[in-house]
Amino acid sequence: MTIKLTCPVCDRPEIEGNICPNCETDLTLIRQLQELPQVAVEAAVIAAPKSPQNIRQLLLLMGVMILLLGIALGGFISRQLPVETASIATTELVETAGFMPWLNKQKIDKNSRESSSCGGFYYSVQRGDSLSRIARKFYGEGSRWPELIEMNPNLKGRENKIEVGEVIFIQNLPEYCL
Repeated sequence: MTIKLTCPVCDRPEIEGNICPNCETDLTLIRQLQELPQVAVEAAVIAAPKSPQNIRQLLLLMGVMILLLGIALGGFISRQLPVETASIATTELVETAGFMPWLNKQKIDKNSRESSSCGGFYYSVQRGDSLSRIARKFYGEGSRWPELIEMNPNLKGRENKIEVGEVIFIQNLPEYCL
């Protein structure tokens, strides 16, 4: 007796052959799987541990298996994922007390404030930076970029060509000097 199949592609019912007459799908494998003899499957019975010692051993074994599975999975994932290393820009702080006036122990004469430097710090140029953006970031106004060139003569003539990672000196604002 031939089993009648329903086509999994076009849902045509009652197909007796190996080819669907509607969409010409080959149904040979599906027919072979349907004609396999049915096998009775019995549920496996697992005996419960009888003593607390067996329970402890079972829990310890399960813990060790979970630990080993975690280690193996972590090793597999770490090999599969691309590793991206972040570059760390190091900056050197120069005359911190001049940048933070509340730490400055020596007073600067108000008459010599304009003529003397009150310190500053080094800044590593980041992606998207320009001299006007750096001036806006540290001085509050992008139009103060010529002050950066004054403190960094190596930038003269290449104001629009600073490079990522280049280190420039940022002078503290006179209003932060005591």
